[in-house]
This record gives sequence, C-alpha cells and structure tokens, in this order.
Amino acid sequence: MSRRLFGWFAPRRGEKVLSMVEEHLELTKRAVSDLYNMVENAAQGRTEDAKAFYDSLSQMEMKADALRRDMVEELSRSEMFPEERQDLMELVRAVDWVADWSREAGRILSVIPFSRAPRDLKIDAQNMCRADNDCVSILSRCVNTLMKNSKEALNLANEVEVLEEEIDELYRVARNHIATLEFEGFTTGSLILLNMFFDALETIADWCENTADIVRAIAVRIK
Repeated sequence: MSRRLFGWFAPRRGEKVLSMVEEHLELTKRAVSDLYNMVENAAQGRTEDAKAFYDSLSQMEMKADALRRDMVEELSRSEMFPEERQDLMELVRAVDWVADWSREAGRILSVIPFSRAPRDLKIDAQNMCRADNDCVSILSRCVNTLMKNSKEALNLANEVEVLEEEIDELYRVARNHIATLEFEGFTTGSLILLNMFFDALETIADWCENTADIVRAIAVRIK
C-alpha cells in the first residue's frame, strides 16, 4: 500500500526536502567547479589563486553541510511513510558525500607541490575534474526531474553511471602515470598524498553514481 501511495503523497510531503536537495546540489556543483579551477591554477604554480579557489570550495562545502543538517531536521519532523523518509534520508546523505569528497580533494591538493608534477598527470587531473563537473551537473538534472518525470530521471541516472565508468578509466590512466613517470621534487609523502588526491577525484564520481542509484530506486516506485 505505501509504495502505491508514495506517488500521491511524496510531491506534497517530500517537495520541500527535494527542493533543498536541489539547492545542495547547486552548492556542490560550485564546489566541484572551484576544484577544477584550483587544479588549473595549482598546475601553473599560481599558489594564491589556487588558495582562493580552495577557500571558495570550502565555503561551498560548509554551506552544503549546514543545508544537510537542515534537511535531516526537516525529514525528522515531516509526515511521511518510513519508507519515504528512508529514501530521502539516503538521498540527502549521498549528495553530501559528493561535496565532502570535493573538499577533501582540494584539501590534499593544497599541501602537495602539484606544479612540479609531470605534464601528463596535470592533464589527468584536469580531465577527471572536468568529468566530475559533468557528472554532478547531470546528477543535478536527474534529481530536479525526479518528481516531474520519473522516466527521464531514470535516463539521467543511467547517464551518470556511464560518466562514472569513464572517470574510472581516467583514474586508471592517472594511476599508471603515477607508477611510471618521474616525480622530481616529490617526497615519498607527497607521492602518497598525490595518489590520495586522485582517489578523492574518483570517489566524487562514485558518490554521484551512488546518489543516482537512490534516485533510480525512488523513480521506480513513483512512476
């Protein structure tokens, strides 16, 4: 019974939370965009500009985190079926991990001598950040479409999955470069952090896919 009623009641009871999720995704998109700009500036040795983008990224993540707390509070007092509340709670948490890992990538990048990295690896980072940008943008459209057109939301969730697989391939290329290129001026600790930086870029895409999976589960119930 609750699954059948979900489509009738969620637009009213879950509309505010979904609107907040959309706002959260906008903040996350800005954070990932700041991360890309940070990478470009760090690659050129423009330390102050890179720091400015990291500061902006951090602000976006902190605003997103505050919004997540508001969303959890809204969910806790809303009148929903437990199944509905659980779906939206998982969606909120998954979106927040996208923002968290964007800041983590920036945090790591801020302490490694990225301007000394080989050119190929700098390109790898730019390519992954660009693809992360695309992934978050499609995810945002996916969530925005959820209550309007569940079929389209499913299609967009599939696009997120395809992009995540492409980012996995970019990650494979980057790891190969880490293993085979020369890194003059890098300590062992810096190399470890560099690898963690690329892990973080890949994890951003992983959480985009995880979020899309939750959207897919909701869309199947309400279509």
